[in-house]
Amino acid sequence: MKNRQFELMRRLARQYHRNKRGDQFDQGILVRHDYGEFDPNELSWWDDVQFILGGMRVTVAWQHPRHAYQGMIEDAAMKAAHHLYDKIDGNLFEGAERSYKKIGRSRKRVQSYTTTRRPGEQEWLDAVRAEEARLSKEAELSIVPSLKVEMLVWCRFVEIVAPVEVRNVAELRMLADLVRRILKGGTTLEREFPGYVYGKAQWVSEGLAELPPYVVSHRIAGT
Repeated sequence: MKNRQFELMRRLARQYHRNKRGDQFDQGILVRHDYGEFDPNELSWWDDVQFILGGMRVTVAWQHPRHAYQGMIEDAAMKAAHHLYDKIDGNLFEGAERSYKKIGRSRKRVQSYTTTRRPGEQEWLDAVRAEEARLSKEAELSIVPSLKVEMLVWCRFVEIVAPVEVRNVAELRMLADLVRRILKGGTTLEREFPGYVYGKAQWVSEGLAELPPYVVSHRIAGT
């Protein structure tokens, strides 16, 4: 028996694409980022892409396992220093001036905040950075490839963690092709990356364990 809610969402997603498609996908995929200044030998962390499958948009949010690994470090450090965050006088970002970075033809995201230091804020920040540095060298974490698919009213949304590099449009196409083949049943993450685990050994071998936390964060942000 078909899921009525899923079928409704799929129908709405197809209708959305018919109404909005224009010439955005004249090259087969929708490229959101400018790779002109990207070092072709640099590590990549995350990206997103759209393509069309079955008359609807597929939106892909990709992370390299190293990005997910860094996220686990940050989460653990924040948790360890949470008792200090509770002591900060006032909302950390209240009244903050935002600085934006352009990441596509029409997209931007917050790059940094400029705020007036509040009592307790520096102590909390120092504790978070110290814990991140410790965990970066000592933590035994592990990330495996993963895939999550959700049906939205305007697209099929895919979150994927996979050990590929995306540093230019050609590699972005390869990512889109991988997701397309998985959705069509032609392959699986297990088949593409059998037994793959990203852990401390990989983190160390890529030279990330010795970098200060803010340097890794800036590399992820592309700043």
